[in-house]
Amino acid sequence: MLRAPRTTTLGLILAAAFSATLDRPASAQTPIGEADLAALAPRPIGPAVTGGRVHDIEALPSDPSTIFVATASGGLWKSTNRGHTWRNVFANQETSTFGDVAIAPSDAKVMYAGTGEQNNRQSTSWGHGVYRSDDAGETWRYGGLAGTHHIGKVEVDPRDPDVVFVAALGNLWRQSEERGVYRSRDGGRTWERVLHVDGFTGAVDLVMNPENPDIVYAATYQRLRRAWGFNGGGPGSGIYRSTDGGDTWTELTEGLPAGDKGRIGLAIAASEPRILNALVETADRETTGTYRSEDGGDTWERVSPLDPRPMYYSEIFIDPTDANRVYVLATSSFTSSDGGRTFEEIARRPTYDVGVHADHHALWIDPNDPEHFYLGGDAGVYETYDRGVRFRKVNNFPIGQFYAIGVDMRDPYFVYGGMQDNHSWMGPSQTRRWIGIVGDDWKQIGFGDGMFQQPNPANPRWVYSSSNGGNYSRVDTETGDIRSLRQVPPAGEPPYRWDWTSPSLVSRHDPSTVYLGGNRLFISHDDGESFTRTEDLTRAVDRDTLSLMGVRGADLSISANDGTSSYGEITTIAESPLDGSILWVGTDDGNVQLSRDGGATWAEVSGAIADVPDLTYVSRVAGSARGPGSAYVAFDAHRDGDFRPYLFRTDDFGRTWTALHEGLPEDGSVNVVVEHPDDPQTLFVGTEHGAYVSTDAGGHWARLPGLPTVLVDDMVVHPRDKDLVIGTHGASIWIVDDTRPLVEWGDAAAAGGAFLFSIDRATIFQHWKDTSYRGHAEFHGVNPPDGALITYRLGEGDGPATLTVRNAAGDVVRTMGVPSAAGVHRVNWDLRHDGPNGPRDWRPHADPELARPLDRAGPWVSPGVYTVALEARGTAVERTVEVRGDPELPLTDADYRSREAFMLGLIDLMERVREAAPDLRCPGGFGGGPLPEGRAGDLCRVMRGAQQLYGALSGGGVRPGTLSPPTADQRAAREELERTLARALAGG
Repeated sequence: MLRAPRTTTLGLILAAAFSATLDRPASAQTPIGEADLAALAPRPIGPAVTGGRVHDIEALPSDPSTIFVATASGGLWKSTNRGHTWRNVFANQETSTFGDVAIAPSDAKVMYAGTGEQNNRQSTSWGHGVYRSDDAGETWRYGGLAGTHHIGKVEVDPRDPDVVFVAALGNLWRQSEERGVYRSRDGGRTWERVLHVDGFTGAVDLVMNPENPDIVYAATYQRLRRAWGFNGGGPGSGIYRSTDGGDTWTELTEGLPAGDKGRIGLAIAASEPRILNALVETADRETTGTYRSEDGGDTWERVSPLDPRPMYYSEIFIDPTDANRVYVLATSSFTSSDGGRTFEEIARRPTYDVGVHADHHALWIDPNDPEHFYLGGDAGVYETYDRGVRFRKVNNFPIGQFYAIGVDMRDPYFVYGGMQDNHSWMGPSQTRRWIGIVGDDWKQIGFGDGMFQQPNPANPRWVYSSSNGGNYSRVDTETGDIRSLRQVPPAGEPPYRWDWTSPSLVSRHDPSTVYLGGNRLFISHDDGESFTRTEDLTRAVDRDTLSLMGVRGADLSISANDGTSSYGEITTIAESPLDGSILWVGTDDGNVQLSRDGGATWAEVSGAIADVPDLTYVSRVAGSARGPGSAYVAFDAHRDGDFRPYLFRTDDFGRTWTALHEGLPEDGSVNVVVEHPDDPQTLFVGTEHGAYVSTDAGGHWARLPGLPTVLVDDMVVHPRDKDLVIGTHGASIWIVDDTRPLVEWGDAAAAGGAFLFSIDRATIFQHWKDTSYRGHAEFHGVNPPDGALITYRLGEGDGPATLTVRNAAGDVVRTMGVPSAAGVHRVNWDLRHDGPNGPRDWRPHADPELARPLDRAGPWVSPGVYTVALEARGTAVERTVEVRGDPELPLTDADYRSREAFMLGLIDLMERVREAAPDLRCPGGFGGGPLPEGRAGDLCRVMRGAQQLYGALSGGGVRPGTLSPPTADQRAAREELERTLARALAGG
């Protein structure tokens, strides 16, 4: 029996946290722009403990310390020190997905990047063509070929860096003409297509004879993917050769399988270029395998049946110094010393999830030391110096591919996420560590391809975790206990269908209510102990009746439906933030279903949505606080070869819909939409290439700057802290701290003068230098700035801007000059008084060598409410901020006040010494050494003692002090200093 979730006291609290103010002031009509958002820069928190998919690795043969890593969706990364540190040199380009990168053999500064993944996954992204760099990847020039979408290989003529060939696969999801082999003779400014088969067949691989570059080999590949399946072959696939620099081509057939073929991988022996190896896929296990030619491709011989999962791999390499040593990469990888006739496994795993991660796609072999190579795959990059026996994992740059994320209600909160082929993880949004959020702060909580992670908001020990294909579990995050929640149909019924990223949801109204999505919605009201199920909420289309490239699903024979185990499944689940009985689901076959009685009955409402192609994949549904009948739906049509955004809102339970996608980029499907819990006018959208913000209910959109170009697959606004947590599919996780200014945006903020946004509660705590000398080769996520974040906007004008902080008694505790240019600014008050050296202007911390500033800080203030005043443009505006003590220390407010008074007394003591003797010089400074006689000695003794007492409590540099009040001995020492100063002044 289905029923609506009960509402508990906790449920009411959570509902209030997620609810929003339904009305905005009439003045709030000016939409925010990209320039205004720049101050709210997101910070990366990682993880980098495991990587994302890598498609190509290139290094300079003359200098293997310079390495380039081309990722599936996380940018192009460069290291100049053998992988100790990295930079994403493609962070601000139009795309973040790569098929191949090539360095010109005759000029290492010239590079070409072919964008768009070539590996045909159901999660594959698309590129924007070809780019060229003339300064070793530091800057890039766009070279066109945008319509090719997926580039498998780039080859540069070793005689001329301006002559380049590109193997273009073309649109993975739709017939198109922009596919085949392209050639440029002017450095990528213009292109001519020199090899073309048909509208479904592109080119996936290229090799060039290094001794005679006019001889070029190309592998063509016929394939098509749709939401329901994959056809991985046809008559268009084959191997071609040109002997005149690409002007003409001949298909090579002697010894190769006849008939339909699938994906083909090519390799040429640099030491003996008449020798080639190929991986050839067919529908027949007797003809699929490793082939070899020793006469330049005239004839071929099948030398091995090895060709694992060709659709996703087909990667073969020949050692540049030994024509008989061949490598084949796949789920497991192999090496041969006899030209591919026999193989043995490399990168062996003693058991699952131990050793080197499986699934390899890229290999760079050092031509000067062939036992040294870099191996790239689904978990990032590995390095070996013994030809694949032992590896070093290069896990110090964040390229994690997250599908979905969640947050809990700890303080500070933790973030949870599921990663493509790299399990499920949890990690803190901030830490006490001085250095930031380190790799060991992240904890693995699941296996497989991690998907949705739903923490129980009332009990952070419980997380509802999932992996690919409906593998749900409840995980105890303290013990690692994993309790399976996988649903199995009753005997005699067909199997349930689960999407690759099958969703889950914990009710915000009642955290014991859990939803799981297959072809039915499964509902538990007892923390997953038992489930009921709905009817099938999909269209239940039999995909065997659908066609791909003219072949019915039932007749597919080459990589049939690889990666898509079934069709007709729920892809997204939502509930109304106002009423837990109102549920929405979306499916991969285009249904948008609504229930108003907790899942007992359903109505399909997508028919009222205009201008969306039928059967379009629903990427997200989201309930809205605008009203019980309000919700958002996003459609992702890229699986039909349509990359446009589709985003809609209903306010009447799906009877009518309003389009919200105008102003979003045309080349970017919408993956997620999130409404701010404090205001339904403020929306966030994640697309295939970035994140966008609207402060006028979707009327206008502004790109969120500071985030690299990357797929944004999920976003969450933390219900308490109001941070925007961004789950990217390629750059791990980012956080925009405190998004309240977006809620408060309006004409008042956008007008002239000065505007100060509200300030979130701030917490006193010290960062702990709990690791030592970690070197430079480790990644660490970024903690938020110390103390209170203060956001303000200044209109046009000039003159200084000043922030003044006062306590409840009206006493000034801090004065800072702050940036005064027109626009939005975000600064921080570190919850301290002015330091011993007096007021200082605020300045951002931008030292790449130091995680935190080392300035000598003033005393901590005590818990309480403080007033922050901004003076600029001839006006003054005020806000208050609550400061709380460290929640993990057993200190009272009186303890904090005692410490504060003691520290201020020491500053006053030092100031009186300076006033008495402005030119005072003490031997050895104030840290030690003999003191002069008489009055100068007494003053030096006071100054030295005061500074030592101050340092004992406040710490210094990376050393933390204490938040505790002074000890009796410290109080006595200060009293003695006061007496000494009095004697010195009296005798002066």
